[in-house]
Amino acid sequence: MTADLTAGLSDAEVSTAPDPRTALADWANRSDEWVRSIVRHVLTSGEPLTTEAVTATYTLFRQEKALDKRVSPAEPTLAVVSDTDEDELPLAITKISEVSGVNALVTGSVIEPHIGLTILYGENGTGKTGYSRIFKALANSRTADTILGDISATETQARTAKIDYSVGADTQTFSWTGERGCPPFTRMSIFDSPAVNYHVDDDLEYVYVPTVLSLFNHVIAGIKAVQSRIDEAVEALAVADAGLLRRFPRHATVYPLIETLGASTDLAVLEARASVDPKAEERLAELRTTIAALEANTLTARLGIEQRAERVLIQAERAASMLAGFDAHGYNGNIARLAELRSDYKTFRDELFQAADLPAEPEETWEAFVQSGEAYRMHLAAVGAHDDSRCLYCRQSLSPAATRLVSKYAGYLADKISSDIKAVTKLLREAAAPVVVGEAGELVTFVREYAERGDQPDFFSQLVTLDELRTRTRAAVGEGALVSLEISADAAQLLAGLSAKREVVAGQVRDLQAQLANRTTALADSKTELTELVAAIELAKSWAAIEAQVRRAKEADRLRLLGKSLPGLCRNVTDLAKSASDQLINQNFDKLFIEECEALRAPSLKLEFVGRQGRAQRRKVLSGKHKPSKVLSEGEQKVLAMADFLAEARLAGITAPVIFDDPVSSLDHRRLREVARRVALLAEENQVIVFTHDIFFATTLLSLFEKSKRCTYFQITDEAGKGRVTRATGPRWDSLSNIKKNIVATIKAANSVEGEARAALVSTGYDWIRSWCEVFTEQELLQGVTQRYQPNVRMTSLGNIKTEALPVAISTVSEIFEEACRYIDGHSQPLVTLGVSATLPGLEAHWQELQD
Repeated sequence: MTADLTAGLSDAEVSTAPDPRTALADWANRSDEWVRSIVRHVLTSGEPLTTEAVTATYTLFRQEKALDKRVSPAEPTLAVVSDTDEDELPLAITKISEVSGVNALVTGSVIEPHIGLTILYGENGTGKTGYSRIFKALANSRTADTILGDISATETQARTAKIDYSVGADTQTFSWTGERGCPPFTRMSIFDSPAVNYHVDDDLEYVYVPTVLSLFNHVIAGIKAVQSRIDEAVEALAVADAGLLRRFPRHATVYPLIETLGASTDLAVLEARASVDPKAEERLAELRTTIAALEANTLTARLGIEQRAERVLIQAERAASMLAGFDAHGYNGNIARLAELRSDYKTFRDELFQAADLPAEPEETWEAFVQSGEAYRMHLAAVGAHDDSRCLYCRQSLSPAATRLVSKYAGYLADKISSDIKAVTKLLREAAAPVVVGEAGELVTFVREYAERGDQPDFFSQLVTLDELRTRTRAAVGEGALVSLEISADAAQLLAGLSAKREVVAGQVRDLQAQLANRTTALADSKTELTELVAAIELAKSWAAIEAQVRRAKEADRLRLLGKSLPGLCRNVTDLAKSASDQLINQNFDKLFIEECEALRAPSLKLEFVGRQGRAQRRKVLSGKHKPSKVLSEGEQKVLAMADFLAEARLAGITAPVIFDDPVSSLDHRRLREVARRVALLAEENQVIVFTHDIFFATTLLSLFEKSKRCTYFQITDEAGKGRVTRATGPRWDSLSNIKKNIVATIKAANSVEGEARAALVSTGYDWIRSWCEVFTEQELLQGVTQRYQPNVRMTSLGNIKTEALPVAISTVSEIFEEACRYIDGHSQPLVTLGVSATLPGLEAHWQELQD
């Protein structure tokens, strides 16, 4: 390798910086004892706290904060002895074999990587990805994905592979069965296209972090474990006794205080309300007896009876008052007057229509007929359509007799007697209305209900008399008959007696209501006293549980308050970690990243180093805080990602294989050569494995190792099944032997057919002959001095050219090459030759001439 390749790419020197463990110990010595206990455990073991250690630390925390009695010994201050020995023996892959159940890879292939560079070349779809996925799974790469078996297979095949490797001078074998993250292979560094976005845009954590920096994470994890114990304790302490509240009556004044028991509860107030009277149980029994007696009283039933009697008497008073005010003399006079008017009216009507030749005696239907005719006449007159000389209905002219009859109808309607009848009838109806519609439903019901009972009240007979008087009067009024003239006097006498009885009953109702109100108040007071006494007695019985619940609430409040400071401790550790990672990692990474960007001609940008929760991260930004992927081309992103990847690998000190999976896709030829030179430089000191489908990249790498020979080339094909691996010296291209087989097979096939089929095969044969001429010229005439996909001229092979044979060979090959071009579809032909078809004998003759 030339010296210019190695210039500026030496591993960065580790910056001289204080041991981070000393800073961590100094911080712990200024902190609480329980924090110092966490740091002591982490510094001593180099590992996260075990469950037992977390328990011990939480116990110390509780004792230090006076939550528990102090029995743990004092935590001494910390002193740190620096230890920077983190070197690892080099890891190398020596063989991969017995691969099965990975994608559709065929079994039996063996890959034996070189200690320097190993190239695994294959076209798309030949099976390279299957092998690269095994490496990613072993390393637990950022871009490792799920490995499937052959999806077209009828039976599922177990994922397996045999990995031979060395760690220093020790050789070992690992049987892989599909798992991810298998030490020591997790030390391998893998770069592929999906990783580009991680290395370009993401806030990326370092794959390698010095052991000393992981101590900060362990300390933060320990603090968070204590925080978790605090949270669990608070949650447990917050669980109240579900049965405690149910012991107290809901309406007791102490109930809200028990319901809200907590850290703010004043226990002195509660304790003062707890019963300590030795006779409390006796008083409790007395109260329950009193309440039972008060609840069993008959006052309510008696009050209901008296209130009903009062309502009946009130209704009876109204009915008696109505009958007492009834004018029996006037009513009977109007009855007699109405009879006289009706008799006079009948005589008048008979005389009036005696000569009218009516088909029957005038009565109500006839009267209705006359009245309807008058109403129709008045309507016609109102609209200006009445004619006195015509009939209202048939519209015929009226005869003199008919005119006289109509005139009698008019006189009948205007008769005063009928008006008097109406007036008297109205007077009778008005006088009878109170008797007919008067309200007496409850009176009637009461009389019927008590008619057969033996507990009739002393006013019952008066009610019966009143009901009978009312019934007779209603019957007479309803029939239009004369009523008794003694109605008013009898009713007035009943009214006086019933009013006196109502006053007595009303007084009894008031007395009962007063008694009932007093008993209700007494009952309520007794119940309240009982409730408070029960609560006071229960308060004394449950005092231990109440004190315990309040004590737990106070402890939970203290723990919450103490727990609020723990996130601040985590931030302190994070700040320490950021400072340490900046001294141990970021500064060195920055230098390495700049070197790699210059070597790969990657765009220059700004690195920002961020840290959260004790983790070191890096971020790349362009001017204006833009993400690189929003500005850079796909090729620029690729080389930028590779620069980041290589800087990270070198930062760790490369002691394991570096694997590139199609690293030059999207790159132009200039950048491709630059990447090839960087990969070749890396392989001079480290094991590098490259998967590629780019033949120019593969040949460029091979040319860089032409002298050192620190390179092995494998061809991956799908000719005998996907993933068939064969060792080769370089990318395979057309050979004379392969083309010869195709020409011979084509001539043989053409001899067995006729017509168009033979013509097509002959054309194909000339196509193969044309290819044979090109390969013959490259390999035989020029002895490989220049070859396809080779970036250089092999001047050392110039002397191998057989110059004496060139004239004849050139003449023969050129002539037959030109002839072949006339018969293949890949070349357009002039019109004069389009009709000339190749023949099988001609093809055979040309092929024999070339062989000769």
